[in-house]
Amino acid sequence: MIYSIALSLLLGFELSYYLLIVQTGIAAHYNSDLITLFPMFAGGVFGTWLGGASWGAIQNPIHKILIALSLQFGLSFLYPNYTFFTLALLGLAVGVMAPLGIYLFKAKQQKELLFALAIAYSVGTFLFTFDADARDDLAIFLSGVALTSAFVLRNYKVALDAKESSYPFVAYLPLMLWIFLDSNLFETLSRHENIDIWSNYTFTIIVFHLLGLVAAYFIKASKPKKHLFIALLFFGSYALSYLEASFTLAMLYPFTISYYNVVVFTVLSKEQSVAKLSFMMVFVGWIASGAGLALALSRLLH
Repeated sequence: MIYSIALSLLLGFELSYYLLIVQTGIAAHYNSDLITLFPMFAGGVFGTWLGGASWGAIQNPIHKILIALSLQFGLSFLYPNYTFFTLALLGLAVGVMAPLGIYLFKAKQQKELLFALAIAYSVGTFLFTFDADARDDLAIFLSGVALTSAFVLRNYKVALDAKESSYPFVAYLPLMLWIFLDSNLFETLSRHENIDIWSNYTFTIIVFHLLGLVAAYFIKASKPKKHLFIALLFFGSYALSYLEASFTLAMLYPFTISYYNVVVFTVLSKEQSVAKLSFMMVFVGWIASGAGLALALSRLLH
């Protein structure tokens, strides 16, 4: 029971840290200047690869997580003023966590995964409009909860399942597409002067995030049908954003995010090889989201 709670808190608060501190906190502080933020991106890519590499005597994923979160916790005290070097180190710490945090969740931990995502979306949405430059205490708190949870899990053994296997690269392409579309729309909406759904419909967004999680967990469908449904959800979300239908968008878009992320995390967590998972997370997590951010900043689509 204690491990289940710790697993949910670890991933839930680490995802909240990524959303509120890395993606919208530091990025906002530096006005989404891709050149200034490049060290964090580069550190994240290297850290993601490093998460699946051999660390000599340190092979237990939890021990690697403890080291990465200790570094992240220490760097949180510097928020939001980072140098080239400290941005790279923060990216490294977050990057290491990207594959290893997911690797802990196997077939028997789907409920824990659902609760972790519920924590992340509720906390992230509720605090989204909080001043980006005043999130220093929040950075320390979120990172501290994740670190404490990892310490509780220090003797935890990853429950590998015989049904889990290694997927070919092509199986991850839809995941990259969904993350690219989400990153582009999220960054576009967060900068759109006429669509401020997070301030005006905070609790509506939280409710539909939770509904999306429940739908993804309980509605059983084949993988092609799930991806078709996600495609339709994104089509509707983009259409509503162009129409500037804020209230309807505040219902459909959070539902879309939650639904597709359950699919993404479930596929990724079934990867038995942590080295393969780390390699794929470079594309799924960093390249796809980075391309979405760059497209949003270019304003080519919106």
